[in-house]
Amino acid sequence: MTIWEPAGLSGAGPRYLTLADAIGADIAAGRLGPGDRLPTQRELARRLGVTIATVGRAYQVAARRGLVTGEVGRGTFVTPALAPAAPAAAPVVDVAAVHPPGHGPVHRAVAPILHRIAADPLAVGAEDADAVRHRIAGARWMAHAGWRPDPGTVEVTAGGQHGLAAALAALAQPRQVVVTTELTNPGLLAAARLLRVELATVPSDAAGARPDAVDRLCARRRVAALHLHPTLHNPTGVTMPAERRRELAAVAAAHDLTVIEEDPFGALLPDRPPPVAAWHRRTVHLTGITKTLAPGLRIGYRYAPPSLAEPLRAAAQALAWAPAPLVAEVATELVLGGAAHRLAATRAAELAGRAAIARQLLGDRASAPGPAPFAWVRLDHDAEAVTTAARRRGIAVAGADEFAARRGAPPGLRVSLSADEDTVRTALRALSRLIPAGR
Repeated sequence: MTIWEPAGLSGAGPRYLTLADAIGADIAAGRLGPGDRLPTQRELARRLGVTIATVGRAYQVAARRGLVTGEVGRGTFVTPALAPAAPAAAPVVDVAAVHPPGHGPVHRAVAPILHRIAADPLAVGAEDADAVRHRIAGARWMAHAGWRPDPGTVEVTAGGQHGLAAALAALAQPRQVVVTTELTNPGLLAAARLLRVELATVPSDAAGARPDAVDRLCARRRVAALHLHPTLHNPTGVTMPAERRRELAAVAAAHDLTVIEEDPFGALLPDRPPPVAAWHRRTVHLTGITKTLAPGLRIGYRYAPPSLAEPLRAAAQALAWAPAPLVAEVATELVLGGAAHRLAATRAAELAGRAAIARQLLGDRASAPGPAPFAWVRLDHDAEAVTTAARRRGIAVAGADEFAARRGAPPGLRVSLSADEDTVRTALRALSRLIPAGR
């Protein structure tokens, strides 16, 4: 077995595709040669901090691309006849990543800001003055439904994942328990693995996480925090009504819990109910502009009460000393100038149209609520077969295993609606032929 592992897994798509791409890139660069044996799935999963299923799927994709071969009982090997410079084929249609395309109107809005900054060497760098403006922008971006956080309680992060990982690091020690839903943000799964935080799950219904289940779990286990994603939940698309948010806030207060509330897609739904932070003071509210506007604008915003500010700030600095000042300045200009909200409204309208197409082509198995940048397709025991069949046909989708915080989580797959309409329609039509008729 070779000691090979990729230098890093970066990119907007699913990690199994990123890993398959890394295998192809290292073969092309000569770092992997014909006949080299790759690490076992278990060993590589341990090194990279991903699931064995992720590595297994990466190896399957690499095999379909002709990069590797598997031998039962022996392992996975670089294809002997493969030339070192062999290119790695890309999926025909990628409907796995939910990042916005990041071009067109966003580029046109960003260009004059960058020109202004380029013309003034002192436009970025006055840290104290800039920090105040950036916090004001963050407070304005996350404000909704009458909730108006004080800019002094807001910090800028280097994206949503940075804010989430820092919150886990600050609020939960290794082996402590954080409660989340059975299907949850893959970023939470990755951060919990890295920080060795245990995730305990509660079931959801049509309104989101069930308060009674949270209450029962907290009664029998010592819980450090409750993780919620109440608006356009990833991956199911559920938006909690106000009453459910109040109920969960009451349970959190009864058990003296800190709530970690993610809201990466909230700006797409401006009339969403108030956040849990409006009812439960000990809430860390996380949002940003990356998932709404463009993947290159990797800036997040974090609200926290003063009692939690210092440990959160220390954890954030340990993970990434500070967000990039240039990107923070661009985000601030977009928000304070009003362009960010206008761009979000335009994108929400586009996504609402794609959601209608998803419901039309996939029927009642598809949950595609309004402006969510994805549709969740409910499946039965055939979930793995459908996902595998789609990938074999060149349709890259995100299977339920990428979101499952426990074994036996509800099966399904997430289909991105973020690509152009023709791509989305092509993928949905292909999937409609693979998915069993709705219940």
